[in-house]
Amino acid sequence: MTKAVLLVAIMMSSTVVFSQATLKGPRAKNATAIELAAHASPPAFYVVPIDIKGPEAKNSKVWEVSNKSTKTAFVRRNKDLKGPKAKNKKVWED
Repeated sequence: MTKAVLLVAIMMSSTVVFSQATLKGPRAKNATAIELAAHASPPAFYVVPIDIKGPEAKNSKVWEVSNKSTKTAFVRRNKDLKGPKAKNKKVWED
């Protein structure tokens, strides 16, 4: 009984702690793109597209695909360069 009560108390306190981190109200409305994407995970996509089409593709389940191969795309952040530094910037050197 005490373990169950302790487990429920831990779950409730963890939801309160994690819910404080989300943006709500005017702060969410006025948030910049960097603040909105701060906790976003990088997008993953399939390397080889699925060959099935039509209703069979619509009704197929993702977890039933046997040969999955995914890659993760990372986006680099642009630095705000101005003047000669922006002009002489080498895009291959980050």
